[in-house]
Amino acid sequence: MSGFDPLGWLLGKEQRRAYERARAAELPKLVPAKGPDALLEKARRRVDGPNAFTFGTLPSGARVDVSADIALMSALVIGASGSGKTRFLLGLILELLRRLFSSPAVDVELEIVDPKAETVLLVQQAVAAMYLRADARLRERIRRRVQVIEWSRGAVSPFAPFDNADGLVSNAYLAYLRTDVTVQASPSSYSEPLRQALFMLSWLLTEKRFPPNVRFVSRLFSDAAFRARVVADVAEPDLRAYFLELERTLARPTADALLRRLQTDLAFPELRLSIGIPPADLGTVLPKQDPRVVLGNYGSAMALPPSKGFERAAHRVTDVLLRAPRRDPKRPGLLILEEAPTLLSGSSELVEPLSTGARTLRSVGLGIIFCGQDVANALPSPMVRTLQLNTRWLALFRSHEEASWIYPHVVADEALASLGEGERQKEFRRHVESLARQRYYLLVKGEPALPVIAPTIPDIPTLCGISEAELLDVFRREVASRSMVPAKVAADLIARWEADVVDRAAVPPTPLKPKAAPPAAGIADLLARLAAPKKGA
Repeated sequence: MSGFDPLGWLLGKEQRRAYERARAAELPKLVPAKGPDALLEKARRRVDGPNAFTFGTLPSGARVDVSADIALMSALVIGASGSGKTRFLLGLILELLRRLFSSPAVDVELEIVDPKAETVLLVQQAVAAMYLRADARLRERIRRRVQVIEWSRGAVSPFAPFDNADGLVSNAYLAYLRTDVTVQASPSSYSEPLRQALFMLSWLLTEKRFPPNVRFVSRLFSDAAFRARVVADVAEPDLRAYFLELERTLARPTADALLRRLQTDLAFPELRLSIGIPPADLGTVLPKQDPRVVLGNYGSAMALPPSKGFERAAHRVTDVLLRAPRRDPKRPGLLILEEAPTLLSGSSELVEPLSTGARTLRSVGLGIIFCGQDVANALPSPMVRTLQLNTRWLALFRSHEEASWIYPHVVADEALASLGEGERQKEFRRHVESLARQRYYLLVKGEPALPVIAPTIPDIPTLCGISEAELLDVFRREVASRSMVPAKVAADLIARWEADVVDRAAVPPTPLKPKAAPPAAGIADLLARLAAPKKGA
């Protein structure tokens, strides 16, 4: 068994003793288990195993440890707001971080995609607490292994949406994916001509390895000589012809509408500075990094429209799927998608690959945890069914519709034996709807559902004696700064690119395409490759 205490190892001696006393004081309050204890105990032992993670305790007080082989596989974590699912996830994440940072020999990957920012900010506080208690060697390991994706007025995480240097998919398909995400995330509607114009522009930017830039697009649409110079060495004949004959292929009102959309997007400095850095410059502005933990904060924080945060989150998920074939399958990895129902319901091109990826990505050692509330109603029923089939375990906190998923696997309660089947189901649904905070049902496929009390994860600033603001300041100054570019540096790089390419028309040649394996035709093709056996395996 693991025996890991998620926060105790961060604390000083006196703080740790106080924390342990508080944990011990909770045990006598636990309600004795209902139903056959023997079945629950056998199931608890069967889900345990090597390198187990602590998922909580049974009502009897017995600790529920889940082997790494199960815990790091694809899963669903469902529960209403305030039910305790975020703190449960935090406990799992802290244990992963402890293993990664405590020994150079431990190799594990973690990525959090959080459009609401709550979970990722808690993790940032925890990492800051670890950093403050670490020696010089461990501090450097934390800085080197943690990458941050975040935007602020002072610094940005660079993102090159039209950089396809790896060539994992064709340039046209990458442009199609970017277009689909943008259209799905936008609060405004896109006509078919406008969507087509956005796709063709995205394709051109990908071919040229250019950043999105209002001044560039404005001159591209208005200056025929400049346009001819830009596309002169583009190999794709249809793309080249589209822009050479732009007056015929693109109506002026559509071109103006596309330019207005781009102006609106790039009006936010956080976005303009993040996605506007020329891809060719990215390797010179950030130190080389070997990240194992990627903390993506896609919350709007009152600085950006929520739709822009969801768009960036969807782009990042797309990139993770595209790069999955290159990851080492011997290195366990976990992708945690917060607010998954909202993210998936608004992005049509992510639905199929993510739901299929819950099954196929295990071939490269990557699990996906889909987190959210009201999953049964928020997503199309075929996708809900696909996720149910392709995930290895389910943690169900206080909820409504999803209670029926757990009911067939619950150990019979003798107190309900006299009721009819329909009444028992109604009673169980009412029970799940009123679960106390931290209480949930853990269903590992092939086992009966375990009634579990999630580990108590106390408030990190209180435990450490440091305010939340101070912890986040430490994190941003000491850890996040390594993967973020100061706003002034980003602005200078963009201005220099505009001066060369837009003002002087010094258009760099179109980059040569990689001579590696042929690019996948699409994400479905990628997932098929992932599921195929590897040579020598």
